[in-house]
Amino acid sequence: MSTRSLQRAFEISGFTLVEVLVALTILGGGLFVLINSHFTALQLHLTTQEVVDERMLLESIVARADMGILKEELSGSGDFGARYLGFSWSYEAVPTGDTEHPLLADTQFYRVTVTLNRPDQEARNLDFYSFVNEETKSFRTGPL
Repeated sequence: MSTRSLQRAFEISGFTLVEVLVALTILGGGLFVLINSHFTALQLHLTTQEVVDERMLLESIVARADMGILKEELSGSGDFGARYLGFSWSYEAVPTGDTEHPLLADTQFYRVTVTLNRPDQEARNLDFYSFVNEETKSFRTGPL
């Protein structure tokens, strides 16, 4: 092999410094985008988990309030135990006026406010209406 062919083979093989730097820049940009997307997805997951937990706790307070109203307990409060330290709940039910409709004569309506107190001293409130009639009273007393 002549010197010229060796020199030509050396010039053709390998990458130049500029090519390596461009490849590293493209790789770095891609990694930045991937890491940023991962971090954003993680933050969104944590926020969503917090909202879902709050909603689940509020729904459990609504169930407690409904059961309390059936037992003629128009207010109540408590906490959620060791799993949700610092969270507490309360509800207040206020009877509404009697209805004029004859089909609802035996039905008592209540305006209920449930409150979820968070550890950071923020409170979430949810207002709804509940009722008690002869059919729901049978749940309180059990089967005949």
